[in-house]
Amino acid sequence: MIMMKNKLKMIPCASCGAPMPELRLTKFGYKVCVNCSEVGAYRAVTTVHGSGDHTYNDIAIMTPDQYNTYKQTEEASTKAAKSLRKE
Repeated sequence: MIMMKNKLKMIPCASCGAPMPELRLTKFGYKVCVNCSEVGAYRAVTTVHGSGDHTYNDIAIMTPDQYNTYKQTEEASTKAAKSLRKE
């Protein structure tokens, strides 16, 4: 658990009026609280690059829409690879 010594300055949410941290507006540009936000949770996908002894891992941060597109493409690729193996 993270303990904070300083209390955050709170301002009202532009949508529902509930208190939200002022930093959410000033630093990140969000005018509404988390409960009113329409932005979904971001996802991370691990990737492997290079070949042989020169490989490295990385992550790709994606919006929910990007992740859904990625997932559909991966499923289609897997299905195509399986059908090729059967032949």
